[in-house]
This record gives sequence, structure tokens and C-alpha cells, in this order.
Amino acid sequence: MDRKYIEQFGKSMPRLGYGCMRFPVKDGKIDFEASRELIHHAYNNGVNYFDTAYNYHNEESEIFLGKVLPEYKRDTYFLTSKLPVWKVTEEGDAEELFNQQLKKCNTEYFDFYLLHSLRERSIETVEKFKLYDFILKKKQEGKIKNIGFSFHDSNEVLKKFASAHKWDFVQLQINYWDWEEYDAKSMYETLEKLNIPCFVMEPVRGGFLASFAPHAMKHFKDYNPQSSVASWALRWVASLPNTAVILSGMSNMEQLQDNINTFTDLKPINDDEQKIIDSVVEDLRKIKPVPCTGCRYCMDCQYGVDIPGVFEVYNDYKKSENAAIATRSYFMFMDEKEQGGNCQKCGECIPKCPQQIDIPHELEQIHSEMLQLKDTVK
Repeated sequence: MDRKYIEQFGKSMPRLGYGCMRFPVKDGKIDFEASRELIHHAYNNGVNYFDTAYNYHNEESEIFLGKVLPEYKRDTYFLTSKLPVWKVTEEGDAEELFNQQLKKCNTEYFDFYLLHSLRERSIETVEKFKLYDFILKKKQEGKIKNIGFSFHDSNEVLKKFASAHKWDFVQLQINYWDWEEYDAKSMYETLEKLNIPCFVMEPVRGGFLASFAPHAMKHFKDYNPQSSVASWALRWVASLPNTAVILSGMSNMEQLQDNINTFTDLKPINDDEQKIIDSVVEDLRKIKPVPCTGCRYCMDCQYGVDIPGVFEVYNDYKKSENAAIATRSYFMFMDEKEQGGNCQKCGECIPKCPQQIDIPHELEQIHSEMLQLKDTVK
């Protein structure tokens, strides 16, 4: 079989899935025509797994897919969405939210449906409102084909919750940077022991593993000048035996085509390549960028700070080492209220962050560094 596909859940499924939270944007909204072109190109090249959620693109992602995907026969693609557990505050909320999602997606069922972004405190909501029983009932009614959850917490919490119920799959953040740095290896192994297929999110860590400072990127380019840096991250994840679908949030045609090429002729990472990846990780550890994936769960900041925007500018600088671009992006293209210096250290953003970043501390440090950097740029 072409390595682009895997036999799973009784069907031939693509290894590469389309993560629908990073479509191109125009005037603050999804660029419909550009995004529709991406969906068509993906579908026509075998990428027919589409992963959305209630909150993606300011609640527009499901609506967009509901307009585009019905152009194809329903049984020729896989549609995934997620229950926003944080919106369930009383009995009946889950039913109302689920029905809204079916309507927005213009579908009668979801092929895969998840309890979204679980961690210890949200699991309390799951248990209080019996949300596992709710999605299991929807599966029995035929409105969901496979049930799972996405997860952002410790391995101990994962072990307890994953083993408490019967799951068709679990979605984890797995990539070669998080493998040791954030204990992704232990969580992956937990699913392996429980015989639960692992669906992978953030294999390129929100673009972090797609482009580095030249000295770090050189390891890859010296070994294979023709391969993109992102392809190494995707191939690494695909080499893990218990990974099924691997999601990538592709924002333009270049990214989409590169990822399709990677999976069409998928080559597992060999021993020599693993050593190169290990060298890259060591170099990245020395750079110490902020591990933000751009998920925007921390937003909106009540004081107007663009938290992921600040982190993106800073990480781009650390990876590219281009002070002129960094200071221009920070001081010219961001309003003063959006900059890290406007953080009031209220701490509301900290528990919302899946990466457990000390956001106020990072914002303070970044703003200070950017001010110093500005003085060096003529």
C-alpha cells in the first residue's frame, strides 16, 4: 500500500490530515476562495481527513467546511470536530452545542468527534455532566462514528482518564521537540500500552519545526538539501508505529504540496537521520525559544496584549537572528497595547495555556529584549 494511507477503523485513511485552524485570512476572516482552493487540492490528492473545532477561526472554521465539503460525496471524506467542554456549564449545553456543530458543518454525522483540549480541571466538567456518556450515545445513534479526546496535561492524568473509558482514538501533541522536553514520549507510550491509536496534532509545532536559525537548519540541509525542514518533523512522527492520522495546519499551497510530497513517498527516519535530529534538538535547546504553538487559547487578553503575536515575533527572531525584521514586526506592526510591555501580570492567561508557559514572565523578558534590540538597529 502507498505509505500515504493506513488501514484504520475499517477504512483506508490518509496518514496526512488537514488541520483546519490555520487557513489563510483576509480582512480578519477566512479567505474563502484561497482556502477553498487548498481544500480542493488536498482532496484531489488524497488528503480527505479534515479536522475542525467549534472555536477555530473565531468559530468560522466549521461554517467554512460546511460550505465547501458538501461539494463532494459525504462518504468520500472524513470530518472531525470537537465538543468545547469549557462551554458546558449546565445540563443540555452539550446537546445544543453538538446540534449547532452538525448544522454549521452541514452534515448528519461526524466520522470522528473529540472532547476538546482535556486537562485535569476540564475532566471535572466531563465527569460532572457525563460527557463521555453523551458522545457514546451519539455514537450509538450513528451521529458519531468514532469517539476520542484531545489532551494537554501530564501523563499521570492521561493514564487515569484514558483507561477509565473505551476510546477509539486519542489526539496528542507529538513531535521530536516535545518528545523529551515535554514528556510526549511517556504519553505516546501510555496510548501504546492501552492499544489506543494516537492521532497527532502539532507535528511541526505550529511552524516552530519548519524553519530555524541558519546554524541549526544546516544539519538538515547538509544531509539533504532538497528536503524541507518541515518534512523531517512529519517523517519523524510518521515513523512512530502507533501514529495513525497526522494533522498539519497548512496555510498556503506551498506547505500543502510539500506535505503531500512527503507522505506520497514517505520514508521512515533512519538511524543516521535520527542522529541529525538529535543534533538539531541540542541546538534548539541552546536557543531556548518560547514553546508557543499559536493556538490562541490564552486570548483575548483583557488588556489588549497580543500574546501569541508577541511570541511569534520573538520566536521568529530567535530562529532567524534578523534583528531588523524582528524590531520592525514588534514596534511598527504591533500597537503599543499589543506589545509585551502592556502586560499587567493578572495571570488569567496562565491556566489557559496548553504548553504551561509562564506568560507574564515571558512577555516581560521579551519586551525588555526587544527594547535593547531596537537600540542596535539603525
